[in-house]
Amino acid sequence: MSERGAAWLAHLYGVQGVVSSNLTAPTIKCMENWNNKERRRYIRITKHFIISYFDRNDPAVKHDVSQVRNISLGGICFITSVQYAPSTKLAIELKTPYLSDTAHMEGTVLESSEKITGMIYETRLVFSPLAPQVEIILKRVIETFLKMKEEKNSNE
Repeated sequence: MSERGAAWLAHLYGVQGVVSSNLTAPTIKCMENWNNKERRRYIRITKHFIISYFDRNDPAVKHDVSQVRNISLGGICFITSVQYAPSTKLAIELKTPYLSDTAHMEGTVLESSEKITGMIYETRLVFSPLAPQVEIILKRVIETFLKMKEEKNSNE
């Protein structure tokens, strides 16, 4: 079967994740559970990284610590102390133990839903086109955690 045909089948039945060391042309691995349909374009990982963020229209007000709920190449879901209106432009600085530098990303708020009245909001953001070096970093992080999850599942 051609690579394109395999990609189409994986898309039809869902995608397990990006599994490749070649970051410019990742391959995909079909899910073991064929009944679980994956509708998302990008695979998300649930990892609680720490980020800083600020509104692009008010960069003087920087929120130094926030927790990531999940992240993918397409966007991020994280906790904020402010409820943002849809279409608000935010800048994010991601720090992980796997990066020597901070990854800088920008995106647009899709939704900011209240979790604790007047205090905590879960904000979903779609990334603006990522810089190539940030995309490579995110691919490496996602690939690492998918491999760790696969190893953990095979040991159980």
